[in-house]
Amino acid sequence: MFLRKDDGGVKIKVISVITICSILLVGCWDRVELNDRAYVISLALDDIGDMLEVTYTIPNLPVITAQSSGEATKFIKITKAKTLAQANRDFGKKSNLRINFDHTKVIIFGADFLKDNHNIRKVLDHFDRNPEYSKSLLLLATKDTGKKLLESVPNGEETTGIYLSQVFVNNSLETISAKTIELGNFISDMHSTDGNGVMPNIVFQDNEVVVDGLAVLRDYELKGWMEDSYITPYSWILGKGKNTVALIDSEGVLIPYEISDLTTEMDFKIVDDILKINISIMSEGDIAEYILEDQDKLFKNKYIKEIEEEISNEMEGQIDELLDIIQEDYGIDIIGALNKVKTNNRKVWKVTKSNWQDFFRAATIEVDCRVNIRRVGLSK
Repeated sequence: MFLRKDDGGVKIKVISVITICSILLVGCWDRVELNDRAYVISLALDDIGDMLEVTYTIPNLPVITAQSSGEATKFIKITKAKTLAQANRDFGKKSNLRINFDHTKVIIFGADFLKDNHNIRKVLDHFDRNPEYSKSLLLLATKDTGKKLLESVPNGEETTGIYLSQVFVNNSLETISAKTIELGNFISDMHSTDGNGVMPNIVFQDNEVVVDGLAVLRDYELKGWMEDSYITPYSWILGKGKNTVALIDSEGVLIPYEISDLTTEMDFKIVDDILKINISIMSEGDIAEYILEDQDKLFKNKYIKEIEEEISNEMEGQIDELLDIIQEDYGIDIIGALNKVKTNNRKVWKVTKSNWQDFFRAATIEVDCRVNIRRVGLSK
């Protein structure tokens, strides 16, 4: 092909086409095929003496996408190392796949791992520095080992990590929302509270994975376990009690109060060098069940007021019992009072900030629950 000097525009177009074709033919030098990656869905961390044991759950993509026949839909890989970063590098020695955390759903911490405060400090720093980990992935604890939990097969589900994440996502409006702890929020909270916080406790029993209370952390290490029966009042304190139920026994009749909306406010003041915390909880909801023969009573305003008072007393009693445990047994603020006093009462914060946990342990906490029954059913 011959071009005249005045055909500059044509010449530029030809050169552009040749350049583009060259790029397309060469391809991306660092490209990694989908089937060449090990997409870690869930990760478990266990302490085994002076070593860290890391368990990875990886889906078998050729089987899942029907490109290959086989029964196993997941792989379990286990690596032992001094640090998580080293374990991830050593993963390549046991696999022909490149490890990838873009789709990780869950991280599980074994009980022994949480008992050493250096462990949680190191891995949180690792997660915070590495952008490959999503800040929205879930953090879970177990009284057993994380390895044992990931090797379980709950309800026939092959990939435990996906199953666990779906448990939280599909029940996000229930009591379980008070237990949902995401990586980004957890790192931020641990920084602001000097290592105090909670995460859900997971157990495997009767061929099912069960969310059973909370692991309580103090100074970056395991302090104790909050029983599951306290999770509902804990959610009320946090203002996350929407769709929870308060149950009362009124004249021998069990009455469930289903909460459709709930808000929590905290007020602070110092009296004689003692921190005073007032927790006000406002809720509204429905009576979900009663006795058929006596249901006309529910349409009498006087009786409704009596029921509201009984529900308020029951909620306050449950919260008071939990607060005693938090202050006496755990000795740390896990109810979010620290962040609220910083925002709502700078005067009190200036007095307490140098020794907040001691002030909280000795604080007098009063709870006021206000109940508004909005609906009692359509039958009369």
